[in-house]
Amino acid sequence: MTWSTRNQQSVESYKNTSFSTLLVQQKQYSGSSTSREVLPTNVKPSHYSLSITPNFESFEFAGHVQISLDVKEETSTIVANANELNIKSASIVVVHVKTETTQTAKAITLDKKKETVTFEFETPLPAGAKVELTVDYTGIHNDQMAGLYRSSYTGKDDVKKHLVVTQFEATDCRRAIPCWDEPNLKATFDVKLIVDPVFCALSNMNQTEERTVQHENKSLKEITFARTPIMSTYLLAMAVGDFEYIETMAQPKLPANAKPITVRVYTLKGQSHLGKFALDVGARTLEYFSEYFDLAYPLPKMDMIAIPDFGAGAMENWGLVTYREVMLLVDENTSAPAKQGVAYVVGHELAHQWFGNLVTMDWWSELWLNEGFATFVGWLATDNIFPEWKVWTQFVTGDYSKGMGLDSMRSSHPIEVDVQSPAEINQIFDAISYSKGASVIRMLSSFLTTEIFSAGVRIYLKKFAYSNATTLDLWAALSEVSGHDVAKLMYSWTRTMGYPILSVTNEEFDESKQELTLTVRQSRFLSSGDLTPDEDASSLWTVPLTIVTHVNPHSPTRHVLTEKETKITFPYSHENNFFWKFNYRSNGFYRTNLDTKQQAHLGAALAANLSLFTTEDRIGIISDAFATAKSGNSLTAGALDISRGFVAEEDFIVLSELSANVASVSVILLNESEEVRNGIDMLKRYLFSPKAKASGFEYSKTEGHLAAMKRTLVIAAAADAKDPVVIKELIDRFHKFVGGDESALDTNLRSIAYRTACKNTDDESVFEALLNIYKTSTNVEARLTALSTLGASPNINVVNRVLNEVLMDGNLVRLQDMMYPLNSLRSSPALKEVLPIMWNFLKSNWPVLYERLKPSLGLLGASVQLCVSGQIGNAFADEVEAWSRGDELATDEEKATRVEQLKAAQRPLNQSIERVRSSTKWLERDRETIQKWIESNKTVLSNSC
Repeated sequence: MTWSTRNQQSVESYKNTSFSTLLVQQKQYSGSSTSREVLPTNVKPSHYSLSITPNFESFEFAGHVQISLDVKEETSTIVANANELNIKSASIVVVHVKTETTQTAKAITLDKKKETVTFEFETPLPAGAKVELTVDYTGIHNDQMAGLYRSSYTGKDDVKKHLVVTQFEATDCRRAIPCWDEPNLKATFDVKLIVDPVFCALSNMNQTEERTVQHENKSLKEITFARTPIMSTYLLAMAVGDFEYIETMAQPKLPANAKPITVRVYTLKGQSHLGKFALDVGARTLEYFSEYFDLAYPLPKMDMIAIPDFGAGAMENWGLVTYREVMLLVDENTSAPAKQGVAYVVGHELAHQWFGNLVTMDWWSELWLNEGFATFVGWLATDNIFPEWKVWTQFVTGDYSKGMGLDSMRSSHPIEVDVQSPAEINQIFDAISYSKGASVIRMLSSFLTTEIFSAGVRIYLKKFAYSNATTLDLWAALSEVSGHDVAKLMYSWTRTMGYPILSVTNEEFDESKQELTLTVRQSRFLSSGDLTPDEDASSLWTVPLTIVTHVNPHSPTRHVLTEKETKITFPYSHENNFFWKFNYRSNGFYRTNLDTKQQAHLGAALAANLSLFTTEDRIGIISDAFATAKSGNSLTAGALDISRGFVAEEDFIVLSELSANVASVSVILLNESEEVRNGIDMLKRYLFSPKAKASGFEYSKTEGHLAAMKRTLVIAAAADAKDPVVIKELIDRFHKFVGGDESALDTNLRSIAYRTACKNTDDESVFEALLNIYKTSTNVEARLTALSTLGASPNINVVNRVLNEVLMDGNLVRLQDMMYPLNSLRSSPALKEVLPIMWNFLKSNWPVLYERLKPSLGLLGASVQLCVSGQIGNAFADEVEAWSRGDELATDEEKATRVEQLKAAQRPLNQSIERVRSSTKWLERDRETIQKWIESNKTVLSNSC
């Protein structure tokens, strides 16, 4: 990589400098913890000895726990977290040098709102004492995928059966155990599970003993597990059910003290063969991470288990990772995207065994230390095993794009954001903590070099193993190995909401020196385009800028921008198709704004030779063109011109970015004339129809992973653009398939074929066929494919059936899968009529949806977003805001209840309202421009379709 000598000083300024100022700021930032919903600090737990007896008939479990506590201050009360537990009794033993004294709690008080239990004792506990708190209690196996909950399935004998499993992140360990449910209150755990002899019982650690015990006149088996390492409560895990497993051994070669690891995939009976792919990926991933982190996996085993009902995609419990079935199970017909998803999710969860489990964020405000890093190194592991998938290029259209999308909104939040309550904590498991977090790590790794970055990560993990850490702890480790003041470099990226857009305000070419000097200005990028002067003045990032030109298109110069406006100089010449481009390989988390002349130069270079630009750079050009059009920094006509320049593009990943961005224009044209909407469809057909017809509809078992994904993409894009030839072929194949010819539709093609058939059928026949596939198929991916397309109908009766029969019938669709049919409605050709129906559905069913979805991580917010986003018009945004305040309700109490309930989905609601307003502004600003572009390009587009 070429370094610009003119800017060497600005890069060197980050070396060997102190960040004591930032340490002070860290203390000030942490000071906000006084308003967090945390427990008193008068006692601190060190160990839990736990025994739980599940009950598959009453769905009530019995618990017995002894908790070792260190008394920090003299006290007669102990407060722990508890939620939906019935405390039967509690006593405490004060351990002295020679004697032990026991006293029973004189009062036990549960606070439902604070999710706490208070134990009061007659005699104060002296400071410095070690005590053991013993609690007997019961709890419920709820069906809301939180705590120690129940999951149901139908066995081979067609009888409904159950299993129980845990989901404790973020704050639901308290639903199973009275505990100190905060990430920095780590402890060790001894677990015993007392279960029916027919069941398999699992926990974080390996089984050490099994014996028969009597419980309520029944003979049960008591399984004892080895003591866990010291860890946070949210990582404790248990599972009990009728499971089977397959097994292999991971054999890490490094570090020197690494030991073989027993790796198993557990499934329901009869499904274990579907775990072979994940088992292989899991073993190879553990071997890779042991070497990459230079730190041995500390547990003797790694179990991965598929759960029928599971709210998240997967959960990284130490030694017992839980997954949705679709995220773990693969067969010979699994589609390419689904298989890739399994590989990545396994990598992500196993990355957590180090980032999150071994070293844990100090508080949820720094969730990104867990999730951003697991996202980043999860892709590292996937790339290591499957380099042919080009996942780092896909990262740019995936996580990078998601992070930029959400962070371009005022309703976003900084990566490090203080959160107080469980409701607030649950809402930051989002694209900022995961995707932006991973993207700024990728940017930093590129800046420092991957070798230096990985060396710093190893220092961090070894220093804070079995404890908690902060973002500044990570920056210190990276500073130690790199010589840069990483905290100073990265402060704006994790503490500031948003990201910059770079604009060139002046160009000066020195012909004698063959150098170009650009005046670069940075400001905050907002998708709404209405940045205020105060917002602009208060936004400043330290930007690691890379530049490529036609002179050296694959050898960037590097600069560091620290001011609002900076002059940079680099080698240049005026030749045919000359250009410069910021942000090589889209490594930096910022956008570039080009004026008409600059955009024309770039467009001419693209048209002349696409290979001048890396795949990631071509993606970045498309993304920036449409993002700046949406914000009003440029015209949508320019973005549409850029898209036309990609007519010769053949790379699947670039085409996926192109398809998504052109489709985003269709979204804002919801209420426009058929002629205008068809104009954008003509552009889509121009770009994708020839590729779809050339690719054909037959898949081969020998074709590459990305080749299969490309075929699916171009066919889907052409079908959604109303290409009659493609639509007819898909519908014909659909009818053959539902008629019994499974060879008519490859798994990769089924989703688009289902959707196309549904969109182009006025009656309810396709809906009935898809509903039947969902009800009768035993393959999880097949069921979800049908579920995610059955609402894409122009028939309003079908829309109402999806809402009332499919969604509100609690016996048909699993809670975790409710978003699939709800989202399918957004593919309806009658979307203009469907979106108001969805909004009314949310309003009418809000009390039921709130109670059903609130405990399940993210589902409530997702349902709000799906029912609000997509509409156009400020009047509608006003209506949503009025509803959120409860303006239509009669009493202040009812209004207060509405406001309180919506706190559980406040961020998604605010983001949805902002999207409506932003899209409306885009349309109002560029409606005429879009219409003129369509008219002027109509002949070319129609002749080429």
